[in-house]
Parts: sequence; C-alpha cells; structure tokens
Amino acid sequence: MSVTSTTEFVIPKCTGKAFRVEQGQLLRVIQHEGKQVAGLIFLNAHNFKEQFMAEFSGGLSFFHPAHLGSHYKAAQLYSKVPYERIMLTVTDNPVGDHFLGPHCTKTMMDIWDAPGHRSCSDNFSDALSEFGMELEDIYSPSVLNAFANVSIDPNGDGSVNIAPPRSVEGDYIEFRAEMDVLAVISVCPDDVSAMNDHSCKAIKIQIIDP
Repeated sequence: MSVTSTTEFVIPKCTGKAFRVEQGQLLRVIQHEGKQVAGLIFLNAHNFKEQFMAEFSGGLSFFHPAHLGSHYKAAQLYSKVPYERIMLTVTDNPVGDHFLGPHCTKTMMDIWDAPGHRSCSDNFSDALSEFGMELEDIYSPSVLNAFANVSIDPNGDGSVNIAPPRSVEGDYIEFRAEMDVLAVISVCPDDVSAMNDHSCKAIKIQIIDP
C-alpha cells in the first residue's frame, strides 16, 4: 500500500506528548533508537470521558471468536464501559511485545528504592495539561505499554518478569484510528528496572494518511 506521511516527529526521552489522530489515519509508534517502551493512552477527541481501557481490550481480544483463547493481545482497542466502542485497530505489529496494564508511578519508584524518580505519571500529567486535563481525569492505570517485554509467570504464582525490550531501531506498531482520538504518549523514563534496558531513549511518531 502506498502511503504518504503527513506528520512525523520525535518525542524526547523521559517526556510525554498529546496530539490528535483523525479517523482513518494511521498512527505509527516507532523505535527511534531501540529498546524503548512507550505508554499509550487514547481518548475520544470530542468526548474526553470516553477513554481507552487496556485490560478490557485485551479481554475482548482474548474472547474474540477469531482467536478464542489464543492470546491476551489487543487487536482492537476498546473504550471503557459504558461506551465499549472500537477506538483503534492494530494494523501492523511486527514485534508483538506489548503489555496491557499499569504504567510506572511515584509509588512504583518508591518500591524500587528510587524516590523522586520521574515516572510515566509525570509524563502523562505534562501531556494532558496541554489539553486542560489532569491525570485524575482519566483512567490512568489502563495503558498499552508498547514494546514492553513483560511476562507473568505461567505457573500461576503471580510473579512479573520485566526483561529488556526485543525491539530495535525502526521497529514499530501501527494503528488505524476508528474515530477521532487524542493520543497521549509517555516515553517511559524508567531506567531503574530493565523496562528500557536501563537506558531511556526517544520515540518517533508518524501520522499517515492512507
């Protein structure tokens, strides 16, 4: 498919940014340098109360007849109850490593003996402020952590393993917007755990007209 990139920019390491993606446009979140996680939140651009819910999206994908019980990986990103609408569709996902769950927070950094360390909560707060919102206005724990190489112990004891990302420079995940959305992205500032291979990098964004 021939595509024309209408917008391309780089979000610096350890920062956040919010921007609109119009219905029908493609959004690519790209590894600018490699081994870097991007936390993704989406809101209906015309009704900020309608927000993406990661766990709900993963659950619906898991139970979808096309791949019943095969994986817990979001193919469509749904908005939270009571809206329950498809906000974006994953159209290309070469790497496939993503974690549907919480982002790093102040308390998480405290637990990791890094008090005062910047977290994704800080990045999201900065990005949302440009649109007159605060973190408390959104369902903040529910994030798609793109490129995160996180797994839960299959033996069922609940252990969470954070490994360095497998993604390298140029890898990406691509979405098609099924409605006008406000994308809010945190370039994860965690260099304490292995989440970003202990070295934070930038993330590139492309918004494409198909």
